[in-house]
Amino acid sequence: MASTLDYIVDTEPIDRIADELYALPPADFVAARDTHARIATEHGDKALAKQISALRKPTASAWALNLLAREGASDLAEAVALGDELRTAQEELRGSALRQLGARRRAVLSALVRRVESLAKDAGQPLGSDAVQQVRTTLTAALADAVLAARIKAGRLVKPVELSGFGPLSEHAVPVRDDLAPRREQRRERQLARARDDISAAQADVKKADTAVTEAEQTLAEREEHTATLQAELRRAQQAEQEASTRLARAKRRAETSREKLAGAETRMTELRGDA
Repeated sequence: MASTLDYIVDTEPIDRIADELYALPPADFVAARDTHARIATEHGDKALAKQISALRKPTASAWALNLLAREGASDLAEAVALGDELRTAQEELRGSALRQLGARRRAVLSALVRRVESLAKDAGQPLGSDAVQQVRTTLTAALADAVLAARIKAGRLVKPVELSGFGPLSEHAVPVRDDLAPRREQRRERQLARARDDISAAQADVKKADTAVTEAEQTLAEREEHTATLQAELRRAQQAEQEASTRLARAKRRAETSREKLAGAETRMTELRGDA
């Protein structure tokens, strides 16, 4: 817990306090936040107390991601760098690079989710299946959104991020193509005489399916990019609003101090004139 001296000498304590609070398990967050707000109030800093009280308790998945930002920074940095490569490849429409990076993304994402689960368990706060899925969804979104990635790296996430149910289409499409192989083999075994015709028909269907998958993947990528862009714009607007609120609070404090100084100066002037 912060000492009394911290509140006297620290001109911008909200960042320090926020970092401290979001490092705590969710169960300890509210009590610690309220204690900080009370201490700020006792020292006459109502603006700081209001800022502290506005800090929201993180969900279990958000807390685990904040833990990753502190204790798995190198793993997170690797994933963020991969996300940058993916966005560049998408912008340049480099198909082969996208396929290779997509495979790397799945591997890195799975490893990162396991890392978060391990960190949470070691901290005595194992995650449930829903929280694990929220961690995966948020990390997937972060690979497409540099702003969200930066928020996760800052270690102050409050809740997970959703992408309106959209996910990488290729991860769901591959098993469908794989299921065709055993069915074709069964048909060959049952009707060997008709195998060539069946295979030719199946190959034509696969080509059509692959074309449909490619078109669907492109459409989905565009929608995900648009969704990520809108979410990034919203986050930037919310951040700008918070910054403006902070600047207003500071300006009010400075104005109040100036008015007090002016009143003191006027009083002194009155006294001096009376002495004369």
